[in-house]
Amino acid sequence: MSILHTRITGRGPRTVVLLGALGSSVDMWTGVQNRLSVPGQGTDSVPGARVIAVDHRGHGDSSLPDGQQDAPVTIADLATDVTETLDRLGLDGESDATRVDLVGLSIGGAIAQHLAGSPETAHRVRTLSLVCTAPSFGSPEDWTAKATAVRAGGRATLQDLAEDTVQRWLTPGYLADHPATAASIVAMIAANSPEGYAQCCEALSSFDGTDLLGQVTAPTLTVAGATDPTCPPETLQAMAETVAGNGVSDGVVRHSVVEPGAHLLPVQQAKRVAELLQEFWGVSPDPVS
Repeated sequence: MSILHTRITGRGPRTVVLLGALGSSVDMWTGVQNRLSVPGQGTDSVPGARVIAVDHRGHGDSSLPDGQQDAPVTIADLATDVTETLDRLGLDGESDATRVDLVGLSIGGAIAQHLAGSPETAHRVRTLSLVCTAPSFGSPEDWTAKATAVRAGGRATLQDLAEDTVQRWLTPGYLADHPATAASIVAMIAANSPEGYAQCCEALSSFDGTDLLGQVTAPTLTVAGATDPTCPPETLQAMAETVAGNGVSDGVVRHSVVEPGAHLLPVQQAKRVAELLQEFWGVSPDPVS
């Protein structure tokens, strides 16, 4: 049993780990996971992969850790959740066969930056893909206030947040044409543990990935939504440029902008996101089968 809930599909030489947004579950990755798991669904030259989508603590079907935290939760704590889960799955990074292609969106991207940029965990990461994320996420006070509000208001506050969030996660045209998808995203966010959501807000409040990005040496892809109000294209472009200055192994750093697209590209643009990942892996080091 893994510590965090995971949905595992597919077989292939690559093991891909998908880390999602605040308030999301593995369901946000369904379209991408389908395409990455099955050979021939995307770029023909890239075979199917073993794909592991992960629910953060208190999100989806992941429970909260036992006991109480003595201090606010950090991105490092959430990264430890991931490494302990990967260890349970035999993916300790001690051999090429147990390294992963890491994909993170939003808070998942913050966790991915920590894993790829920290000397203790960088060996686990074969390639790094940062989607609609940033090296920091606005005002710390706003995040701590949101954590306090969710703890006080519980699921009613989460419902309100969900209805506001979906307006920023998807473009207006997509929202108008896909009302059922929008409703499913609202339900996904509102179903989370209020405490799990609050802990992740705390983690975002203190996160600064600037130094971490300066230490990433894995081949790196950044992907932005053209009209993402949270993590705009110029933010992802700057992140790619930082990593490119690190002497990245094999010199592979790519940046792409997807249009139309806002923050939740794996839902609105699942096919294109999967294609970009497969194209990127096609020029990155091949894993040992």
